[in-house]
Amino acid sequence: MKTPLLSVFLSLALFLTGMAQSAPKREFRGAWIATYANIDWPNRTQTPAQQQAALISILDHHKATGINAIFLQVRSQSDALYPSQLEPWSSDLTGLQGRAPSTPWDPVAFAIEECRKRGMEFHAWINPYRAIANYNNINSFDPSHVARRKPEWLLAAGNQRILNPALPEVRDYVTSVIDDIVARYDVDGIHFDDYFYPNAAFNDDANFLADPRGFTDRGDWRRDNVNMLVQQVSESIKAAKPWVKFGISPSGIYRNSTNPALGSATSGLQHYVTLYADSRKWLQEGWIDYLAPQVYWYIGQPGANYSVLIPWWNNNSYGRHIYIGMAGYKVNDPAQGVNWANPSQIPNQVRMNRDAAHPNIYGQAIYNTSSLRSATKLGFRDSLRYDFYSKPALLPNMPWRDNVAPTAPADLIAQRHGNDSVVITWSQPASSGDEFDKVRQFAVYRSLSPMMDPENTDNLLAITNTATGRYTDKALASDAPYYYFVTALDRFHNESAPSNVSDYQAPILAGVSNQEISLDADNCSATLPDYTAMLTVSDDVSFPDQITLTQSPAAGTEISGAGPMQITFTATDASGKSTSSSMTLTKKDVTAPVILVQDIKRTLSNGIVIISVGDIDLGTWDNCGLDVSSLQLSQSSFDCSHIGENTVTLTARDLSGNEAQATAVVTIEGVVPQAAISLSRADNTYTGLPDNTIALGYGAQSLTLTATDATAENPSTTYTWTPVTGLSTTTGAITEFAPQAAGTYTFKVEATNAYGCTSTATVTVEVIDVRCGENNDKVLVCNKTGSATNPGNGICIAPEAVAAHLSKGGTLGGCAPAAIAGKGQAPVLNAYPNPFNSETTVQFTLDQEEANVVLEVYDMNGNRVARLYEGSAAADRTYTFNLNGNTLRNNVYIVRLVTAGEVKTFRLMKNR
Repeated sequence: MKTPLLSVFLSLALFLTGMAQSAPKREFRGAWIATYANIDWPNRTQTPAQQQAALISILDHHKATGINAIFLQVRSQSDALYPSQLEPWSSDLTGLQGRAPSTPWDPVAFAIEECRKRGMEFHAWINPYRAIANYNNINSFDPSHVARRKPEWLLAAGNQRILNPALPEVRDYVTSVIDDIVARYDVDGIHFDDYFYPNAAFNDDANFLADPRGFTDRGDWRRDNVNMLVQQVSESIKAAKPWVKFGISPSGIYRNSTNPALGSATSGLQHYVTLYADSRKWLQEGWIDYLAPQVYWYIGQPGANYSVLIPWWNNNSYGRHIYIGMAGYKVNDPAQGVNWANPSQIPNQVRMNRDAAHPNIYGQAIYNTSSLRSATKLGFRDSLRYDFYSKPALLPNMPWRDNVAPTAPADLIAQRHGNDSVVITWSQPASSGDEFDKVRQFAVYRSLSPMMDPENTDNLLAITNTATGRYTDKALASDAPYYYFVTALDRFHNESAPSNVSDYQAPILAGVSNQEISLDADNCSATLPDYTAMLTVSDDVSFPDQITLTQSPAAGTEISGAGPMQITFTATDASGKSTSSSMTLTKKDVTAPVILVQDIKRTLSNGIVIISVGDIDLGTWDNCGLDVSSLQLSQSSFDCSHIGENTVTLTARDLSGNEAQATAVVTIEGVVPQAAISLSRADNTYTGLPDNTIALGYGAQSLTLTATDATAENPSTTYTWTPVTGLSTTTGAITEFAPQAAGTYTFKVEATNAYGCTSTATVTVEVIDVRCGENNDKVLVCNKTGSATNPGNGICIAPEAVAAHLSKGGTLGGCAPAAIAGKGQAPVLNAYPNPFNSETTVQFTLDQEEANVVLEVYDMNGNRVARLYEGSAAADRTYTFNLNGNTLRNNVYIVRLVTAGEVKTFRLMKNR
């Protein structure tokens, strides 16, 4: 009485707990399609076309239920549901073993193709040992059947015959059949059912005696026989196609024991003991990828309690998958009792499988297909379809076989079509040619929020049937915009990273600000930097690393020429939506022009030299363009005051306003004449007067004024005299002055040489009138008396008497003669000593202030040998300068003082 009560409470607790369960993201949802004796399919009386249609109907029904894996029985009793060179056609297909279909077709190839179309795995279900289910039918077996060809391989148990597990030949034969299937078909898995050693008496004494292999316990030896086949098949599959799974579905109880380390607290048929199948070892050794124990009992069943077996299998998975085989065929079968008449039995079992306490239970498979299609099974299929399997589930992945996820899809775009659907497209990952990486399907996720968690099964919308790049969502429950992303699934259902999330808004670009760049000094160019790093980009869906930023022109582009240009940035999110923004990049020329100049020489003509930029410029250039109009000289006009070296500055600007300067030396060739006036007279009668004085009435009555140019080596210098009055001529080097009246007469001569340079000299002539007598034919003389009180008295004497008086100290004219201008005044320009040997002192004094004065020394060829001073000069101040004569080789030099008003010169002599 205790057990049933406990079962009721346990079932209720499981049900209540299960109501809060959420659908797992990954779950194996399998179904067996039994072909033996036409349990589920095919109908042996149908044509191939009818059989194909029937299989399509079954697969459509399973797909609608939510099934994602099919176990199709392809070898039920050492025959073949496919064309084989090893075993005969199954009678389940055509009604007679060995008879091919009337219309040739391959049921396995057809089934694989149809499963692929529906996104379901295909596992080839094989009974490894069963040879003859009922030996009474041996005569109907094809002669090519192994039971007829190799009767010595058979082990008898009543009417049943199996291939003897003890024989190595049997192991090799069974393996060869499986190798043939694996090689020829793109199966997802090889699946063994629960038939190993028979659950009936049999005799294998001879085999044990012949090959005990060190075993003393017959049971251990038998289990080892089965183990060797399992290991051999496992290794053969992995060698041929390592992506093909291998799983076994034994009966639901491993071993009965109160010790959970040995077995479960049950008392039913135990395949370890009775069938000699050590399923736990297969898991421990990693020979199989999953175990699907057939736990075909109800929750609370005495001796085989579902709620006892599930935890035990969960705890003995050894890192492999456990899929629970469930007895759909027992539901509402009167022979199975009232517990199977409970419509909640299968749902509660699914809830128990999914319980968080059983993390190693990765799903379940329903036996059989007919029960899922039956209308008498209390609607348990509806519970699966509309509840437990209503959400799609990824198949569990197997990291011990492959844990590398495929490349994520990209370029996902979602577009609404009308009001009832959204079409989603994406770019598939490129194929690497590796079967492990081959994309088989895509998982489609959907949410009203762009921030989707792929682990939240509420977001898993669908799993595509094939590796298509398109899905149409017609299950729209809201007018709000949905967000989508997809992931890629490979053969082992490893899931890639998500694609981009579809969205409805372009990214937002910020941080775009105008920039400047300096151009290269050589070629006015620059390499465009990558400015995208300064940008800030955000998007309603895409993460920053999913947004592509481009710059146009692209970073690395060579740009040239000063001035502004536009740089455009484009941000494209993972959905392909983009936005652009521009900035102004100012290309700055910061390099001044390169000025190339040459020194030049020019000769004065007419006292002037004019030069242009072209005379100095030797190819001034600029990296970005020269403003030719900006080329300017600091001085372009030269006169006689610039004879010698002159520093001229050439200034240039480029088109950006950068300015540069360079200097050149302009040497002006020419000579400034050194004008001088000498006085002479034809009548040398002694008068006792200075050389520049004429006494009217006695002695010479005229003077000869002779102009000379100390620098002239040829008669090319011309002279002009002023004023005109009293002179015999105003041109020429010599002129005569014959005064008619007493007075002071100043004459200036201007000398102009071949270079057009001029200089002037002046001379002052004093004229006194000593004529006396009534006819002015006598001469007035101041007679020296020698008296202190009256040192002299004026006398008017005949001309011939004058000489005697002059010889005695008398002087022409009265005794108070007029002062002679310039007599006794300090010289304006002089030097001492003169002549000199190694050094002399030159000095000058001006009677008025001058802003610019030049004091220079020239040789007699007009070459400047020294510039003693250049600058301003104050009035009435004496300026003194030393002249070193050690470097002077000639003996005659001209000292020239140039002021604003005139040029003064005097002769300087050096002793040899």
